[in-house]
Amino acid sequence: MAKKNGKPKTTKMEEGADRVRRKEPYSSVRIARVVDRLREQAGRLSSLVRSMEEGELEGVVVDGHAMLLRGLNQIDNFADNTARAVREARTAKFE
Repeated sequence: MAKKNGKPKTTKMEEGADRVRRKEPYSSVRIARVVDRLREQAGRLSSLVRSMEEGELEGVVVDGHAMLLRGLNQIDNFADNTARAVREARTAKFE
């Protein structure tokens, strides 16, 4: 017996109805808000590092390690995509 696909196929009209758009417009202000959020998160992690060092802790076991690595990879990809979009927009502006 063949495997059943758990998700029903969408029709042409429904296609993409429950999906987030792949490309989203970003202004410099919107990117700055993302950068501010990243700075806040980096500050929290830096504070934890200081606490560990002050407490002379060798290490701790933290849940969510794989999720963190995926998130960091996504941030790298987003930064690369943003750099490419800026480069393409600047080139198009001066052509």
